[in-house]
Formats: sequence, structure tokens, C-alpha cells
Amino acid sequence: MSEPPAGPGPVTVLLTPDGLITGWSEGAARLFGRDAAAAAGAVLPDLLGRPAAAEPLLVALKLAGSGRAWCGVLPLSGDGLSVTCEPMTGPDGRVQVLLTVSPPWTGGLQLLNEAGRRIGSTLDLHLTAREIVAVTVPRFADAGAIYVLERLLADDDQPAVEADGSAVVRRLAVAFAEDDPKRWAREFPVNEVIVYPPSTPYARCLGTGRMIEFGGDAVQDTLAHRTGRLIDGLLEHVSLLAVPLIARGRALGFAVFSRKRGRLPFGAADAALASELAGRAATCVDNAFQYRREHRTATALKAGLLPAAVAAPPGLEIAHRYLPARSGVGGDWYDVVPLPGDKIAVVIGDSVGHGVTAAAAMGQLRVAAHTLVSCEFPPGEVLRRLDAIAQDLDAAQFATCLCLVCDPRTLRCEVASAGHPPPLLALPGGAARHFAVPEGLPLGVSDAAHPAEYAQVPAAIPAGATLALYTDGLVESRMRNLDEGIARLASALVASQDGTLEDTADGVLTLLADQQGHDDIALLLVRPSGP
Repeated sequence: MSEPPAGPGPVTVLLTPDGLITGWSEGAARLFGRDAAAAAGAVLPDLLGRPAAAEPLLVALKLAGSGRAWCGVLPLSGDGLSVTCEPMTGPDGRVQVLLTVSPPWTGGLQLLNEAGRRIGSTLDLHLTAREIVAVTVPRFADAGAIYVLERLLADDDQPAVEADGSAVVRRLAVAFAEDDPKRWAREFPVNEVIVYPPSTPYARCLGTGRMIEFGGDAVQDTLAHRTGRLIDGLLEHVSLLAVPLIARGRALGFAVFSRKRGRLPFGAADAALASELAGRAATCVDNAFQYRREHRTATALKAGLLPAAVAAPPGLEIAHRYLPARSGVGGDWYDVVPLPGDKIAVVIGDSVGHGVTAAAAMGQLRVAAHTLVSCEFPPGEVLRRLDAIAQDLDAAQFATCLCLVCDPRTLRCEVASAGHPPPLLALPGGAARHFAVPEGLPLGVSDAAHPAEYAQVPAAIPAGATLALYTDGLVESRMRNLDEGIARLASALVASQDGTLEDTADGVLTLLADQQGHDDIALLLVRPSGP
């Protein structure tokens, strides 16, 4: 009998972790040819009389008894059947195991469904690799590992194998269904870089883009290669699959699955299931690779464009902070440009979006703004010209921006805004108020036929006051709207007024720590110096 016969009654057995039968369904009676009375109190492996199934079944029961579910194919009746062992805690607190039997294809479908739910929950490359082995071990295999090409981690898109046919890979995740998994993890550490010669199944798997099934002597030769010695227990893994991880027509690495003696070796159905699992896993790994590359590119781009240092003219102090979002690089930017007569221009903006597109838009706008203010255009004209430039950027991009020109000798300013959050002024007496600016459309919103106009107004920084320019990541979050956030910033500014301007900047970020992380944050503080 190759699968449970049609008819009512699920094929389930309730057992102790030692294999003692405590429950026997009607479906189990029909499948195994014994009624519940004959089965109760017997040991399942002995009852079935199938030595080939005894050892792997006891291992599965032991794992389930320790709280780990197991799924695999076992020779319980005729051909292999898909078996799931799940831990259960009874009313008396004792752990029992629910064993469920289904046709092999049903178990494979369950595994694929679980893989679809659990793999790729984030865009973190190492976490994705750990999710893959967590789904497959010990249910599909007794051991599993994920390897990716080392050159892909360095953003090198050269062929999968070296000129001599060898493969240079990094182990991202490994899992063993063993009594001492820490020992195996020490022998096969994560992030180890390995060079596999052309003759190994792993290099051939990458070179051909095909699954390689191997065992016997190949197991000893391949697994002992990395250390020059054979680790105790490796020869128990007698059936192995090296499965290429291929996405968008290119090899990213490979997955390795192995089974020990006493468990059915990988068959045609297992190979098809492994290929399907690897295909889904490769898509998730590829997504993680693309995100990793984009994030590194955006981070490097932004790091190269934000000012490393800001020089304040005589009569002013300036402190600045930039904090990237945890979820990705955004488009916040700022600049302080010295002008003739010891004046300065301060520009701060926020390009909508995250990643390379936002960082690239930020870079173009910052360079353009730097050039325009260096030419001594007034703030309103700077924003008008920036708006025209923004219209030529990616259609999905627009930005807010604020431009301020200040004379440190008189503390008089000219200021204009393109939809940017209003500056705040913390006064020496312990009060805070808005630094009045006219409202204007964000950059890139208008069109060439109806260009936006940006008014500018005069203002002044009182002696001893602190002017705060910032982006919305500092004041707006999922928990608070913009107005509430600005009110909290005003309170934080007043509370942090004592001490140096650098202390004030740190104090503001500390007091508003619960609003940080969801978006980029840029903060510029300007304070008159001296008496």
C-alpha cells in the first residue's frame, strides 16, 4: 500500500516520545491493519515490523518530544509515506506526539506552503538563509546549509565559477538535526568562506546550474575537503543534494541537503521538491541581494554628499546632526554655504522616498542649491530655480526645502520655504515660537506652464536664542501628527538650552528618541555666539 486508502478518518497516531502508542485513529487502523485495541500500549516501530523505519521514526519522536516539529518521508507501509510529528502537551502537563500520515505529495505541498509563509519575511540576507534551513531541517533533511557566491557579496557580477572551475562561496546559514547542534555549528561556522575545487559536486552544481545528487565516497571526499580531516558522524550522512539557487537566469549560490542512514535516501519526488524549494528560496535571496546592493549604494552616495564638516562664520555657532532611517536611506539633506561679507546660506531639504532614487535626487538638489546660493541668489529665487530643476528629475520625486541667508553681524535673515516644516526659535527666557516663514509649494509639484513662486520674508535671530531647522522625520511619526511633533520639539529645545550648542543637539535627539528610526532625520541648530 503506497498511500492511505480513500475513506473517512484521518491517519493519526498519538504516542509518547519513546514511541508508546496512546491513541489510534480509524484511519490508522485501516492503513496498518490493526485495530485500536491491538495497538494501544504497543511501541509503534515494533508494531509495524519495519526495521528501516524504526530508527528515523524514533529520532522524529524524540525531536517532537523536545518541542520541535518534524516532517519527512518514512517507509511505514509499502512505499514511503509523508509523516508529520508535532508536540502536544496534555492536561497533566506531559508531552505527547501527534503523528499524522499522508501521501508524499501532500507532505511536500505542506512544506512548500510553509516555505511560502516563512521564507523572505525580511530583506536581510542572513535571516533569509536561516529561514530556508529552518523550514527544511529536520522535516525534509537531517542537515541543510545555504551558500552564496562570495563575489556577489562584493557586488561583482562575474561568472559563478572561477576560471579554473572552482567555486568561492560563503556559508550564510546551517542547521543540523543532531543532539549537539552547537558542536556542528562550530565545525561548520556561519560566514566561513570556502573554495571548492572543480571536481566537487558543489562546484559542478554551480558550473552547470543543475542539481547534483551524491553520496558514498563523494560524501567523505567533499565534506572532509574543508578541514583535511573527517569529522565524526559525517559518514552517517549518506544521501546529499546540492541544489543551485538561480534567479533571473544567474546562479547566486547553492543549497545543500543531506539525510542520514536509516532514513529513505532522496528520491525523484524529493529532488523535485528540493528544486521547487530552491527556486522559491533563490527569489528571496535575490531580493535580499538587490536590497543590500541598493542600500549600500544609497548609503555610500549619501555619505559622500552630506557635508562632513560645517564652518560657522564669526558671530554664529552651528551644530548639525543626521540620522538615517532604520528601514532604508532616505532623501534628507542640508548644506551651509559661506557667502561674501561673512554671511552664510543655510539650506535644508527632504526628497520624498527612500533608497537610491531618493539619495540621487537629494544629491542633485543639494549640488544645485549650493551653486545657486553661492551665486548670491536670494532665497525665493533659489527655490524657484530648484523647483524647475526638480521637475526634470524622476517623475515620482518631489521635495521640501527651506533656504535662509543670515548676516551674523546684525542677525538679520531672509528666508523662504517650499513646503518644509517651519523653523523653531527657542528664546533665552524659556519660551519657544515659530520662526515665521511664508508657505510655498514643495519642489517639483508645479509644472513649466505654471511655475511656482516663492516669497521670502525678513526675520531676525534674537541674541541668546537658538534657531532649529529640521526635517519631518524628527517631528512626525506613526504615533504623532506633525503639529504634535513640532510642539514636542519646542519643549525639547527649551529643556536643552543650557550648555553648548552640541549639547543642545544631543539633548533634543535624546528627548525625541521615540520618534526616531522610521524616517531620516536632519537637524541644524544656529545660535549667536558671544555677548
